[in-house]
Amino acid sequence: MESVKPARERKTEQHLLRPAVLHAVYGGLGFLAANGAVMGNLAPFGAALTAAAPKRYLVAAMSGAAAGYLIRDPDNCFRYIAVVMALGALRWLFNELEFIRRSRLFAPLSAFGAVFATGIAMLLGGTGTPASLLDCVMEALLAGAAAYFMAATVRLSHARRGIAAYTRQESACVVLSACVLLLALGRLTVEGISPGRILAVTVVLICARWGSIGGGAVSGVCTGAVFSLADTGLGYLCGGFAFGGLIAGMFSSLGKFACAPAFVLSNALMCLAFGRENMLPSVLIESFIGASVFLLLPKEVGGLAAPLFSGKNAATGESLRRSVVMRLNFTSKAIAGVQNDVKSVSEKLGELYAPTFSWVCENVAREVCSGCGLRMYCYEHEGGVTRDDFHRLEEFLSQSGRLTDADVESAFVKSCCKKGEIAAQMTQHYRHMQASLEAQRRVAELRGVVAGQFAGVSDILYDLSQEFSMAESSDEDSAERIISALTAVGYRVADCMCLIGSGGRMTVELELADGSYAKGALAREISKCCGRRFDLPALSREGSRVRAALCEMPLYDVEIGSDQHIADGGKLCGDCIDYFSDGMGKTYALVCDGMGTGGRAAVDGNMAVSVMGRLLRSGLSPDSSLQIVNSALMIKSGDESLSTVDLAGIDLYTGGVTLKKAGAPLTYIKKGGRLTAREMPSLPAGILNNIKFSTESIHLKAGDMVVMVSDGVLTGDERWLERLIKTWNEGSAQDLAQAVVQEAIRRRAETKDDDITAVVVRLTENE
Repeated sequence: MESVKPARERKTEQHLLRPAVLHAVYGGLGFLAANGAVMGNLAPFGAALTAAAPKRYLVAAMSGAAAGYLIRDPDNCFRYIAVVMALGALRWLFNELEFIRRSRLFAPLSAFGAVFATGIAMLLGGTGTPASLLDCVMEALLAGAAAYFMAATVRLSHARRGIAAYTRQESACVVLSACVLLLALGRLTVEGISPGRILAVTVVLICARWGSIGGGAVSGVCTGAVFSLADTGLGYLCGGFAFGGLIAGMFSSLGKFACAPAFVLSNALMCLAFGRENMLPSVLIESFIGASVFLLLPKEVGGLAAPLFSGKNAATGESLRRSVVMRLNFTSKAIAGVQNDVKSVSEKLGELYAPTFSWVCENVAREVCSGCGLRMYCYEHEGGVTRDDFHRLEEFLSQSGRLTDADVESAFVKSCCKKGEIAAQMTQHYRHMQASLEAQRRVAELRGVVAGQFAGVSDILYDLSQEFSMAESSDEDSAERIISALTAVGYRVADCMCLIGSGGRMTVELELADGSYAKGALAREISKCCGRRFDLPALSREGSRVRAALCEMPLYDVEIGSDQHIADGGKLCGDCIDYFSDGMGKTYALVCDGMGTGGRAAVDGNMAVSVMGRLLRSGLSPDSSLQIVNSALMIKSGDESLSTVDLAGIDLYTGGVTLKKAGAPLTYIKKGGRLTAREMPSLPAGILNNIKFSTESIHLKAGDMVVMVSDGVLTGDERWLERLIKTWNEGSAQDLAQAVVQEAIRRRAETKDDDITAVVVRLTENE
């Protein structure tokens, strides 16, 4: 039976194979670039690639370029090999200076300087090319320009972005870099037929068919210009490829079989217009072969080219985005202002109309004393004494809640003939006052909750404005392709939005009819439509609609493990957990602990984790979601209700982890083998209005861990927990979570039992 290698061994082999392949790739690129020449015998492109290659592959690029120069022209290769060596020395010398290494001008300036300096030396010595000062300057400028384009292409290739995510400027850099490499193939001819030019025809037709007029024109100009520079006798190709790409793009809406003949005829026409009738047979043969290859290609190849040249509604989309951001921002501030107005007015009204003990006294005087014969005496001659007598009764009422005749007699300085009536009415009105004050207190609490909702809505609108402001553009063409493709396979799509952020990454949000959806099938279809590799979608259901959110495949993945223990062998746990991806490149781990243990704690914890998770999945920020969770706990019943909220948000693109706590215990971070405990004091949800998270951020790499625990794990001495996490290197995240819970149970054997929860999140590289 064939043995299966463990996953760890396979992963090690992959890590060893990838660098070897990339070294070979850069060596081959250096060889090709060195074999490309322009204006006769000027070949600065191998030096340009050496200036642009990453440091880790610099030796491979230098070796390939040197070998290419040696094979291309053994008699005149010394100068170019010296340039390559000089550039390698410069790269090693200045690589430690970060501001130079990160500068986009370093590669082109170093290539220009090395080629120009050696060219001047050769010119003055008269020992070889270049033949004139103009040739020397032109060659140095070509080296600098090529190095700039190649360096940009190298950065893009290592940025984990699909080609469809490139801007038009970035796309032009890639095309020009590819054209430089095509020069080496252009030098190879068989009976006047060049495989490099055949390949260029195929590329131009692909860009024209799926990139329309813009795609055909840009690719035609770039390829034609490069081949024209390679040989002055091929100047007609600049016009032929450019005009052919433009005409093919105009016929793109009619399909492949309209694009191909349009290009062939246009290219031939420009050849005749330049007076190169002798080259017409080779032009027709190369165009025909390239067009035939294009016709045989599957339509999926266009998935890469189509998004490159989309953006016809970019100006309209940008204006709409800015308008939405501005309106959301101003609406957020307006609602925050309404909250402050409501609070201010309610406080003023409370001061004006809240019942006081003087109100009780006035009512009693009106009802009891108005018909008394001694009223004139008590209120005209002894008014101050009478008021003091009444106010002394407040002490008796606050103690027992009622008055007797004896209380009135002992409190009054002067004798009163209606002690019994005063005692009864004072008791009745005092109870009315207490009831009114209690009602106002409850109304004030409810008003505070409502005011908190104003604040929550304001935060939500502000978060939305920030999210839209970070989106650089909307890809309407990709959205239309997604809707068409999903509809064709039977999905009912209500709407689709494709946003491209500042890093060039695309996020896709779909609104689908309620039903069952295969995440893998959705991701595959959308990846084909956009020419990008998407992660599995996050699905959330609201009513009869399903929201699907997808992001491009991130750099990292997470391994999550969790375990729980219910106090006293009960059926309901007050600790509730949830972990999920939001579909936008973030993974959340959430732990909520209701007050106490048993059913009541389980209700509070489940409500907090359910509401919080639902809102985060819908796209709200954690801070806005907390306000709604807080309000929900405060108004769900008349009894006190609270829950801690412990949240860890992991950005899978950068490895950034944001810890947010509302009354939750400490969290452990294991980074690079070192363990730290993050304790962030804060109040739990459900106690006061407008509570805030305590927040901390940290940056992790593959292999680092976040360990979240409930207060049941912490028994007073946490050194055992620190040792366990710090020395845990081999087992899975699930194994560690179980080990934490089991050890916590053992240590609680002699004390009061409690709900115990552990959640472990380990960052891993995305395969």
